[in-house]
Amino acid sequence: MNYATVSVLMSVYFKENPENFLEAIVSIVKQTRVPKQFVIVCDGKLTSALEEKLEYFVSSYENLLEITLVRLKQRRNLGVALNCGLKKCKFPLVARMDSDDHALPDRIALQEDYFKQNPHARVLGGVIQEYVDTWENPVSYRKVPTDTVEIFNFSRKRNPLNHMTVMFKRDFIMNTMHGYQDVPGYEDYELWLRVMRKDRSAIHNLPQVLVAARVSDLQSRRGGFKYVRQNIRARRLFYAENVISLKDLIISIVGGTLAGLCPSFLRKILYKKVLRG
Repeated sequence: MNYATVSVLMSVYFKENPENFLEAIVSIVKQTRVPKQFVIVCDGKLTSALEEKLEYFVSSYENLLEITLVRLKQRRNLGVALNCGLKKCKFPLVARMDSDDHALPDRIALQEDYFKQNPHARVLGGVIQEYVDTWENPVSYRKVPTDTVEIFNFSRKRNPLNHMTVMFKRDFIMNTMHGYQDVPGYEDYELWLRVMRKDRSAIHNLPQVLVAARVSDLQSRRGGFKYVRQNIRARRLFYAENVISLKDLIISIVGGTLAGLCPSFLRKILYKKVLRG
């Protein structure tokens, strides 16, 4: 067995689809280079169906890699849950993974190799292919800039990383950046902005597709008053932290509000034609 000296970090909560969850976690052990540790944070009580999938996974693969379960008594949201899991990660590189996506087979190997070849890099992401039915049939891609200057410029308006593809240096994120903040919907974006405020060259992206992400209900989840409120709260925090300018604040709030309140069919067109390749 070919192993990577990597911990994978995932959070799951009760609303997750059990079959999607099982596909996501199995895709990690099917890597060409299997991570040595898989940390799964149960963010509050899970459904019996999710617990069954988790039990099956542990019993089937606990001899292949170390599986660490972190159980939170109450749901604490993604940022808090990831910080709890991060404390249990044993290896110097940590790979994020969402609980309803599919990691492509070479994902871990590509990223571990990049860190070996580029020791100055601290955070590394990549492209996602988005799908509705099966991960092998992408309907769109979310490409991200690969040049560090372009990554910084891109970050002033939009998230420069696909969170589910990210691998980072554990000690840097834990000890230097003090982990994620509790900013619902924007936990990772806020962290990357703080990282770039400290070192603009710390964040990198691979041009390859690393993860297949489900998007069947993404447009509906990214609309409505809740989304608008989250966007305004996050952007105001970014401005208060001095990681975006006043101009960035105004543009992002106006644009996010218009997109969040427009009809879902228009948001779907915008999402497909403007924000995706």
